[in-house]
Amino acid sequence: MRAGEALGWALAGLLLARAIWLAINPAGPLGAVQAPAAAALAGVAVDPFFPQAATPADAVSSLDLTLVGTRVDAASGRGSAIIATPDGQQQSFGSGDEIMPGVRLVAVAFDSVTLDRGGARETLYIDQSGPAPGGDGK
Repeated sequence: MRAGEALGWALAGLLLARAIWLAINPAGPLGAVQAPAAAALAGVAVDPFFPQAATPADAVSSLDLTLVGTRVDAASGRGSAIIATPDGQQQSFGSGDEIMPGVRLVAVAFDSVTLDRGGARETLYIDQSGPAPGGDGK
């Protein structure tokens, strides 16, 4: 009986020590790595291997292009977008592809893409000014 009681107290002591340790040094959910707060709030992708200097906000594109949809690949930082060109044809473009002469797709986000137009960065947004087609507007 004495050995069982001592083993119980030892186990209770270990559990108490573990609880105190977790209270002092909490672990994240499954040890997930958390991005710096400033970059996460700004929606900027953080790449520790190729750090980028802060750039000014891109101008809204005045090109006769329509962004139809995007596919963001967060794992590689690349993505693709379906863009309607001035002739009305929709095509899929990947990051780095040339959309028109002198216009290249640089980055893809959830609701916009960044274009390089002769060295100047421009942003093209999905038009979200009205209700979705086929929706009842509610």
